[in-house]
Amino acid sequence: MNRSIYVLGSINYDLMISTNRMPQQGETIAGYDYFEAIGGKGGNQAASSARLGAPTYLIGSVGRDYHGQQSLDALQAMGVDTHHVEISDNEHTGTAFIIKSSHDNRIIINQGANANVSTQRINESITGEAGDLFLTQFEVPLYAVYEGLKTSKSRDMITVVNPAPAVVMDSKFYPLIDYLVVNQSESEILTGVMPYTMEDCQEAFKVLSDNGVKNCVFTLGSDGSIFMSKDKAFKTEAYSVDVVDTTGAGDTFIGAMMFGLSKGWELEKVMQYASGAGACACTKHGAQEGIPTFLELESFIKEKENE
Repeated sequence: MNRSIYVLGSINYDLMISTNRMPQQGETIAGYDYFEAIGGKGGNQAASSARLGAPTYLIGSVGRDYHGQQSLDALQAMGVDTHHVEISDNEHTGTAFIIKSSHDNRIIINQGANANVSTQRINESITGEAGDLFLTQFEVPLYAVYEGLKTSKSRDMITVVNPAPAVVMDSKFYPLIDYLVVNQSESEILTGVMPYTMEDCQEAFKVLSDNGVKNCVFTLGSDGSIFMSKDKAFKTEAYSVDVVDTTGAGDTFIGAMMFGLSKGWELEKVMQYASGAGACACTKHGAQEGIPTFLELESFIKEKENE
């Protein structure tokens, strides 16, 4: 099985700087290790699934500017099909300003052209067949997210939503979602439950499933992740690595999860490889630089199993 993956989402140009501590209000402090990279949740997640080997089509929008062209060139080099990406003459390419300190980061997003993706482009671009996959996030407008979900379900595709950055969704979204992937803060916003344990995830999942969500993945950082549906629940432990940069680790996890689903793997294997890919992403600077190939990911997992 080798299903296609359609990703509707943001494409950003990331501007990163490290500091010894976060600045206080009104304060100017010195930084170091300035770094530029391609990012955006849509681009990152598409890059992850494509680099692992899945046929991946990205739907989005960039500006007709230097950052837009650099972003498209980098995504194509990772194996992403970008011919569904619109080029905007009215907006700059989306930009993310990232401040990193003590293995943590704070991010400010300028949405830019990401706000301009059209419903016409979405409907024309999602041409998947039954069993193909659709993935989206919340760095594009919610009308675009909803249009993508409707179009995908009308084609009997499998839908995956990463509601980041999280906002309260209208109830009409939930029945269209096959897999919802949330971190702890996103879970709290959507359900009122901040999950730390299996019991917490069960409580949060009940809220989500009552609204129509079929499956949910809760990512818990260094505590691993928990998969939950009405019929199945299990935890996948996180892999331990020397962390260089956590930017994009969650997106790499989701892209690898999409790759596993596209292969029709058992869910336990899907989650194991997603966890490994997320860990690999933490070992290099930048949101996409640490994304592994399939051979690199297999080697990483085997090495960890032999430790």
